[in-house]
Amino acid sequence: MENFKKALAEEAPFKLSEEIMDKFCGIMEEKRLKKREVLIQSGEFNDNIYIVKEGILRRSHMDGDKEVTVAFALAGTVIMSYHSYCYRLPAYSQFDACCDSVVMVVSKSKFEKLTEESHEFALWALNMSHCQLYYNEVKQALINGSAIERYRSLLKNRPEILEKVSLKIIASYLGVTNAYLSRMRKQFAKMD
Repeated sequence: MENFKKALAEEAPFKLSEEIMDKFCGIMEEKRLKKREVLIQSGEFNDNIYIVKEGILRRSHMDGDKEVTVAFALAGTVIMSYHSYCYRLPAYSQFDACCDSVVMVVSKSKFEKLTEESHEFALWALNMSHCQLYYNEVKQALINGSAIERYRSLLKNRPEILEKVSLKIIASYLGVTNAYLSRMRKQFAKMD
């Protein structure tokens, strides 16, 4: 649990005291996911909050008949359906495990109760929301340019994704075909 707390603490500059972190962890339940298991299903209501403890999850949605991978969540990352949490609507995005993974689950009611009880926790939750907006912007800056530049950025900034995530999902994330990704990987292998 200490590695989990450390990863969670690194997600935002505002740090919870040990007491409040322990209280937060005390309202969580562990959920294990097998590779490809769906955590949040697009089109279904799910207002829980999840924090990745181990593994990698991805966020995706359908664009017509094409599945588009939008983001990855690694240890410490908070994930949720904002549609369900904020507006009680079905989830737009789907979240599923790219490899065997473990997430910690907090119900909306328990999360909001802790937010009401602890000013410190409320400040942390606000800071975490701001950081998620920041990370979305950083992702846009890092995963930018040609497919080769985006692959290079992924290789440099998140090599664990390339090690544990299927090529089909990585191709979807980069916006290229599987065949094009295979050619790119061969090019990079020759450069090593």
